[in-house]
Amino acid sequence: MPYRSTSLAALLDPRPVPVPLVVTPAHVGGPVAWWDLRRAGALVELRDGVAVAAGAAVEARHRALALAHEVPARCALGAATAAWVHTGLYDGDGPAAWPVDAPIELAYSPGTRCPDPRPGRVARRVPGLARDTVRLAGVPVTRPTRTAVDVACTAELEAAVVVLVALAGCGADLRQAGRLLDQRARVVGLPAAHRALTAARERLTG
Repeated sequence: MPYRSTSLAALLDPRPVPVPLVVTPAHVGGPVAWWDLRRAGALVELRDGVAVAAGAAVEARHRALALAHEVPARCALGAATAAWVHTGLYDGDGPAAWPVDAPIELAYSPGTRCPDPRPGRVARRVPGLARDTVRLAGVPVTRPTRTAVDVACTAELEAAVVVLVALAGCGADLRQAGRLLDQRARVVGLPAAHRALTAARERLTG
């Protein structure tokens, strides 16, 4: 077999470094460089200290990574927080960044320890969480249909309808969400939740 030489240039030329999905100050040389890039409009923040390059197409996985450090072990992002991850909408609106004053909503399974209380964080027990969780860029988030159930139960009607319609566009089955809702025990605001799901379905078909 003939010997095949490798050029010195090929040995010294490293492979391209993969571009991270989200950018933090550590990626750009520290807080000063981060501030300069933000001021120049080169970065669009998704959360304080987490951004994407200006002009980048922001997807669910980017938004999930922006909140990754908020998720304790054996928990998932849920309700309005999961809805923002899936759709980019929060409270019926579409902010580029996670709203500063919005609480992080978490889901945890019955039989596991509730996350420690902390300002700006809400945790709810969600039966069947393991099967209703998807990982986006490694971050656990409730699936769109489960998220629709939780949004219908917790959001104001008008905002809920807008978010539910958007979740349907991300794969949520709103009829299945209604059936899951009826399987829950002691649901607070059950009629209002069904009204939101019905209104969302009517908006999709009307």
